[in-house]
Amino acid sequence: MLAVLAVIGLVIRDGTVLEGLAPHTAWTVAILTGGAVGAAFAGVLWLCRRATALRRLERWQQRLVEGWDGTDAAAVALLSGVAEEALMRALLQPVIGLVPAAVLFAVLHVVPDRRLWLWPVLAFGMGLVFGWLQVEFGFPAAAAAHTVLNGISLTRLRRRRNATADE
Repeated sequence: MLAVLAVIGLVIRDGTVLEGLAPHTAWTVAILTGGAVGAAFAGVLWLCRRATALRRLERWQQRLVEGWDGTDAAAVALLSGVAEEALMRALLQPVIGLVPAAVLFAVLHVVPDRRLWLWPVLAFGMGLVFGWLQVEFGFPAAAAAHTVLNGISLTRLRRRRNATADE
């Protein structure tokens, strides 16, 4: 649904989808840079994994991915990374600006449980970085970063959930 909204919005705004989704540099540079940034974010989260708020968030997220196989995780990582970045970075950020787009991205990650306050905080920080990638390298970099981060995170959550279930 987010991707459909982004496509419709880009057509209305630019008259074409391609202009808003184009890289600002070579495709390979944009995708490799974004992928490296996404992997770096995943690494930072892994290094901080013992923080209480992050452990609580991960336990909640593990319940969301319960029963998923690798195909499910890959599909969600790809679709959410591409769709969210098309809407937030390619469509909205040029209109409302980097910081407001990052705030909106954070708001979309708010959940009713106050104990999970870390998720929108992390989403805000990631939104700033994904937004910077959009400005410097274009949509493919932001989408690659988001997709790689989601892919690594979902794979890790599934493995931890399976390891916990086996214990």
